[in-house]
Amino acid sequence: MSDDDAPRWPTLEEQFKASKVIHGSALEKLVKENQNFEVLSPGEANDKLRLPPWLRVYYRKQHPGFRQAPKDPTGGYPLALRDLYMWMLQHQDLKPERKAESGKGR
Repeated sequence: MSDDDAPRWPTLEEQFKASKVIHGSALEKLVKENQNFEVLSPGEANDKLRLPPWLRVYYRKQHPGFRQAPKDPTGGYPLALRDLYMWMLQHQDLKPERKAESGKGR
């Protein structure tokens, strides 16, 4: 593959802007730590899955046995990954909300 054929991955700043990442957040750190796009297949740079490349890298680190199935419209990623991405955008500290303890004394 020549440099002309190499996939064009978004810059870090483009990724921050696309995901509206808050400076100094845990999400910003996660994005920065998952920039090794060489683990992704070149076709992922332009697919229509609406999953940012940093999230795909993170998922693959967590699932080293990941294999893409040919012609799989999900790219082999679980559909819930999109929901996780949306949650991350809403909770950029990456901490679940604390719920009031109920049922004490029962």
